[in-house]
Amino acid sequence: MSRHDDASYFEARAKEEIRKASEAKQRGDNGAMIAVHAELAVRYQAKALQLQRG
Repeated sequence: MSRHDDASYFEARAKEEIRKASEAKQRGDNGAMIAVHAELAVRYQAKALQLQRG
């Protein structure tokens, strides 16, 4: 199975984006930047769930 078909890959990416959003918020970054990271996290989480459910 390729890495991009593996749910754990997308779960890890989601965690990374959540961390980036949190760090951006702590730094006081632009709200759009925080939103981008949060949106990517949601997309990665959704993809991981889709792969887990087959």
